[in-house]
Amino acid sequence: MRFDAFAHGRAEIGEVQIHYRIAGDGPPVLLLHGWPQHSLMWHAIAPALAARHRVIMPDQRGAGASTITPGGYDKDTMAGDIAGLLDHLGIGQAAIVGYDLGAGVACAFARRFPERVRRLAVAEFGLAGFGFEQQMTPSPDWTIGSNWHLALFTVPDAAVWLMSGREREMLAWFFGHITYRGQGAVSADHFESYHREVTKPGALRAGVQYYAAVWQDARDNAALKRQPLAMPVLAMGGEASAGPALDALWGPVARNLETYVIPQAGHWIGDENPAPVAERLLQFLTGEGGES
Repeated sequence: MRFDAFAHGRAEIGEVQIHYRIAGDGPPVLLLHGWPQHSLMWHAIAPALAARHRVIMPDQRGAGASTITPGGYDKDTMAGDIAGLLDHLGIGQAAIVGYDLGAGVACAFARRFPERVRRLAVAEFGLAGFGFEQQMTPSPDWTIGSNWHLALFTVPDAAVWLMSGREREMLAWFFGHITYRGQGAVSADHFESYHREVTKPGALRAGVQYYAAVWQDARDNAALKRQPLAMPVLAMGGEASAGPALDALWGPVARNLETYVIPQAGHWIGDENPAPVAERLLQFLTGEGGES
């Protein structure tokens, strides 16, 4: 199926309207994007999954066509949005796939509502309280290609002041950052879509707050140190990005963990090499084994 054939819907959930794309039949699977992307990031993965699953892709609060709120970007609150969306769709239990900061939301949902998560897949992320803070810490070998933005974005006023009016330059840096081939990872058309969304009033600040919530997220995730996730978990990462660190990042979080290093990919797995991502997800979602 074509990505542009997915239907669009909106769900009223408390203070937010969540826009989502939906298609396919079968066991439901929810795909959660990172930032500065939105549901468009699944353009090459979702159609493959929809051949066997009912695929739901929300734009999370503050992103895409969903409501931009002044706050509520801690991952527990965002997980509440996801619970409301599943309620809206009449879905009691689903598989959840989270990428980048969307993996933080996916894990918060699994921690808060474990009975609603059949299987959990996460990609290109380390949880607050389990390694995220170490990535924020400056070191003598930092360069323009390092993750300096993680620290900057913990001070939203400074980040927004520095980047307002320079969103195009910011996105060019983002999509050229931690790539397998060392060049921009997304197409020109998709770049323009992300640029339109992030330049909406309040959208840049909303995205920065995804990161600034790290301290609250770490406090909330402390519960996982006492009781790791029990459902099957698949952790994925690009070979030129998080792939080599998957066991260290996710071993303490999940009791039933599989890992998969995505070949010929850096951070931007939905654009750099989506085919093996979709294939491995289909294996995992149907309970089939796969190589790490």
